[in-house]
Amino acid sequence: MGMANESTITLGKADLLAFASDLFVAAGVARAMADEWAGILIWANLRGVDSHGVIRIPRYLDLLRRKTINTAPNIRVEKRAGAVSILEADRAPGVIAMARAMEEAIDRARAVHVGWCAARNITHSGAIGYFALMAAEAGMAGIVMGASSPMMAYHGARVAGVSSNPLALAVPGKKRGPLVLDMSTATVANGKVIGARDAGAEVPLGWGIDAEGRDTTDPKKITTLLALGGPKGSGLSLLIECLTSLTVGNPLVARALLEKNLADNPVQNGLAIAVDLSVFGNLDGFTEEVDRLGDAIVALPRADGVSRIFLPGERGNTVMAEREAKGIPIPKGTWNRIVAAAQGVGIEPPRR
Repeated sequence: MGMANESTITLGKADLLAFASDLFVAAGVARAMADEWAGILIWANLRGVDSHGVIRIPRYLDLLRRKTINTAPNIRVEKRAGAVSILEADRAPGVIAMARAMEEAIDRARAVHVGWCAARNITHSGAIGYFALMAAEAGMAGIVMGASSPMMAYHGARVAGVSSNPLALAVPGKKRGPLVLDMSTATVANGKVIGARDAGAEVPLGWGIDAEGRDTTDPKKITTLLALGGPKGSGLSLLIECLTSLTVGNPLVARALLEKNLADNPVQNGLAIAVDLSVFGNLDGFTEEVDRLGDAIVALPRADGVSRIFLPGERGNTVMAEREAKGIPIPKGTWNRIVAAAQGVGIEPPRR
């Protein structure tokens, strides 16, 4: 484990997994849950989704200390009716709650061919593509959404009106493996702004606006994210709030806006949907067609300067292979914040 460059340190997967799990245990989380939580975070780092990896640990430890994230949640299915389940997460770590939600959705889909599990009172759910892939690995299509409090400007407004609600979709392939799209409805996820702050770097115009509603390239001044594609991103986010929060009687956006309480609310909601593709006929035939479609796309004539066309999820697969072998790079600013948080719970960082 050496230095990647002057502003980055590199850690092996095993060291980072053990460290992250130890931090959660020190904060009061049971080891099995801590291991699962750490594993999903490091999965994001391995795939290059650093905005949803260990960069979030200091925030999680703060929320655990404040008892906002529940160290011993009573996660339970409160209702099952046909394809639909409602899961009460009891402010569990978001990745744990969403893994349970997708397990429930897959279980429902095995029974009635589609499963829709609405998860209430989760916390930050990380890289939700992970949960869509759970469905794909079970031979199903997966659709996952997450909803949180306002942090993104609604198109035409200069203040936060919606969240950067993410959406992920995955389908199984045959030889190619699953296709997975995991996207924020903001131009970029807030974690990328945090990463730029840690790295001391400017960001492009269009990522976010400052407290006065003005464009800025300074990540330290960004208070509100901007929507992907303007009205498309903010409209999509609004509808995710309807499908994910209003259905479970836990409104996040209207409550914040109408009660003039825009203080950070870490409680969120999530939605996991699984669709049994075998019900359409031949699952083998479907996955073969996914491969054939992928082959056709990657064989398209490439634009100037493009060496390879990637299908959804393939870039992450490529980064994962490299980082499994060479380690995970972490900006020094991020690492320093994690080490400071570790000292707060009495855990020594791994030696580099």
